[in-house]
Amino acid sequence: MKLDNKAFISRLSKRLNREPAEVTTLVDGLSVIFREAGSELDSIAVPGFGTFKSSKTEERVITDETSGERKLYPPVISMEFQPSIVLRKKLAR
Repeated sequence: MKLDNKAFISRLSKRLNREPAEVTTLVDGLSVIFREAGSELDSIAVPGFGTFKSSKTEERVITDETSGERKLYPPVISMEFQPSIVLRKKLAR
């Protein structure tokens, strides 16, 4: 089952017994923290859950062998999730 943002907010608000607008504000705040940490190439560790690690691929120039045309690809920052041992054990059950 795949959750879209609206379904995610709805489920989370029911589970937390909070209004959807409040949960939306909290999720948006979390999103800002992840973006800021990612842009600074920092990691975010959530005890018992896992670690989100940022990495950056530098910009690169690629030349088309047939036409000789050169293209510049911008740098890319990506974030990878590494689950904690605790979470892996819970999911294995």
